[in-house]
Amino acid sequence: MPIVNIDLAWLNRLLGKPYETAVLQESLEQIGCDVEDVVDIERSRCPQCGSLVEHPLGQDEVKACTLCGFESETPFKRVGSQQVMRLDLLADRPDLFDVGGLARALRGTLGIESGLPKYDVKPSGLTVTVDKSTTDKSSYRPYIACAVMTLPQVDETSLVAIMKLQENLHWGVGRDRKLASIGVYDLSTVSGNITYRTMDPDKDPFVPLGMPGKKMTGRQILESHPKGMAYAELLADLKRYPVLIDSKNQVLSMPPIINSEETKVKQGTTRVFIDVTGISQAAVTKSLDTLVCSLAEIGGKIETVTIKDADGKQRTTPDLTPRTKQIDVTEAKRWLGLPLDENSLSAALRKMRFDVSAKQGGAAGNTQPLAVSFPAYRTDIRHMVDLFEDVAIGFGYANIEPRLVRSMTVGTPRPEEVTSDRVRQVLVGLGFSEIMSLPLTTEDQQYERLRQQTPEHYPQVSNPKLKAYNVVRTHLMGGLFEALRENRRRPMPQRYFEIDNVTDLDAKAITGASEERRVALVEIGRESGYAAARSTVDALLRELGWKPDYAPITNPTFVDGRAATFTVSGKTVGILGEVHPEVLSNFGLTYPVALAELTLQRIF
Repeated sequence: MPIVNIDLAWLNRLLGKPYETAVLQESLEQIGCDVEDVVDIERSRCPQCGSLVEHPLGQDEVKACTLCGFESETPFKRVGSQQVMRLDLLADRPDLFDVGGLARALRGTLGIESGLPKYDVKPSGLTVTVDKSTTDKSSYRPYIACAVMTLPQVDETSLVAIMKLQENLHWGVGRDRKLASIGVYDLSTVSGNITYRTMDPDKDPFVPLGMPGKKMTGRQILESHPKGMAYAELLADLKRYPVLIDSKNQVLSMPPIINSEETKVKQGTTRVFIDVTGISQAAVTKSLDTLVCSLAEIGGKIETVTIKDADGKQRTTPDLTPRTKQIDVTEAKRWLGLPLDENSLSAALRKMRFDVSAKQGGAAGNTQPLAVSFPAYRTDIRHMVDLFEDVAIGFGYANIEPRLVRSMTVGTPRPEEVTSDRVRQVLVGLGFSEIMSLPLTTEDQQYERLRQQTPEHYPQVSNPKLKAYNVVRTHLMGGLFEALRENRRRPMPQRYFEIDNVTDLDAKAITGASEERRVALVEIGRESGYAAARSTVDALLRELGWKPDYAPITNPTFVDGRAATFTVSGKTVGILGEVHPEVLSNFGLTYPVALAELTLQRIF
């Protein structure tokens, strides 16, 4: 996981007094933060954008800026050092990615404060209008949320902290900017209200961050700007690029790639505009809520922005109204094995910065249930068991008496796992890389794109969290093709495999469905075809001690005359062949593809 450096002096200032490093380390590890060490980090200044750049551990000099992408043949000028605590980022707790969020959590665990943090939110008067072009498939990045913040005058330290928090949220919530990306701007450089629309990639040039005085079109940025080249694949399939402009047609940014040079946050900035855009509404909301709450902890004041959506509806962001989840004291005791009652459970949760009250309609003093209010930045709370973890932390792991389990057993691997490991070793030895795809998919990816007829009955999720993923996969081929599509611009040839379970409807099963273990493999490249698939399957089965018999078949996924089924000991165990050109086109692939899938469970 990525490592974040936390300024110890700043952290102690936010806590109100200096704490010994050992005390802070113990408290952080209690809440799940893995502390690597405490070290002095050297810092240098970027000659292009003027930002402070921290030296990687053990590196005496720096020649590249992580903020603007500038690279130099000579080392940057050193400007001193600072003592930092190095932490592994906890992916499910983005509220702990920065010094403000950590200070907020530590004030609870150290007994300085308790209960729900309160944030005063006022309207900014700013409006963002969303153009309907952002929802079109040719320029799809439809979701946006915004805020305005008044900050203590930004200095070198806080500027670096804001930018690092932004990038860490890109990693932890935005999935490297794919689901959501954040823009932060000096509001004094922005004129009037803002419009979120799209632009022609070859028109409307602007000066990107880190390249003062050099105007570039969107396409030029993707081809030559360091950030553009790093994230070009996010816009590569779009005909028009998303852009934020103000009332004077000044470009603020081209999400999710780069901000403009004119609107950048700099030393002395006191008022900022923040936008989060993306393809996931949940990721956009989480990113904004987490960012503004963290900045509020270092002295920022939060203001809302009015969003006029493309469908004519109007809303206000951010919405920091506390969420509520019910918790059952009896269930907490059963799950955790702790001597809890309503008072001790409530005290533990308040220590973790929650508020607890008797559930509306229940009698005061009743041991169950309780209503727990948690802040908007706690995006990891989804179920009552998530609260149980915080109860255990608030109770104190050191206060839990360890006991031996009631029964001791020795586990052995299941037969399918033994066989799967053997298959995995063989395929890795043959030059294949393993992938893991989601078991939930769509009719389009599972059947239609593969030229398969969608069956009348197939495994479905009756109430999916995401409507797009409502099908339980019945084969592994769809996941492999998605991997090929995502990596289609990387060097060829490529070889991937996946070993996992698929689900089939089964009237004899208690649940009406049963699982079986399969392996699927794929190769893409100029020389890929039936022969490539056949040679790989032959090698795999020979290493496993199985002798296959092949027979030609006609299958719409494969080219006619270049597909076969194969049997082992009289059992049909799989298919292989050269993939049909129409399937390749459906996944945006331009090289031939060899594909095979076999059912391991029918053999062992």
